[in-house]
Amino acid sequence: MATHLDDEEELQKIKTWWKENWLALVGGLVIGFGAIGGWEGYKNWKNARAEAASQLYVDLSVHLRSGEMEQSEAIVSTLKAEYSGTPYAAAGALALAGAQVEAANLDQAVSSLGWVIDNADDDGMVEAARLRKARLLFAQQKHDEALGLLKSGANGFASLYSELRGDIQLAKGERDAARTAYEEALSQAEVDARNRNLLQQKLDDLAVGAAS
Repeated sequence: MATHLDDEEELQKIKTWWKENWLALVGGLVIGFGAIGGWEGYKNWKNARAEAASQLYVDLSVHLRSGEMEQSEAIVSTLKAEYSGTPYAAAGALALAGAQVEAANLDQAVSSLGWVIDNADDDGMVEAARLRKARLLFAQQKHDEALGLLKSGANGFASLYSELRGDIQLAKGERDAARTAYEEALSQAEVDARNRNLLQQKLDDLAVGAAS
């Protein structure tokens, strides 16, 4: 009998709890299922954006190979405006900069590389863009501006940064600073780095110049 009464009491408690909480419970379930559906929808949306950006990058490659700069610039503008969160936007701007250099549009190339530096998520791509921009500024004899980009390098770019810094300082007539930069570049270079022999030649030339 006691057991029956206990069961009745427990059942009544459940009914009371359900009456007081059913709305929140159902709402939670709806939100939960909505979150699952929302996450799936977000993934689908993100995949669709990546595919669209990828196709634009393929189109860009075709136009760049054909030397169609106007179409190429339009595609990169779309990538930067609508797909800046994808790696294709930075890669596209980097590729366009290379074509702009070949077309002797150095100011435009500097601008394209600056966008990559400011917006790319990949550190290696940022370092590559910074090095290329510094080289262009050096070619334009904007020595101090170029040096400002070469304060430090990472991800395998340290030696290249130091070497370019030495080239710029040598062009400014700062031979001692150039020698220090070349020595740093040589110490930072991998054993099989392609620029090791050139670095040594630059150091030897400075030594000959100092002796004469």
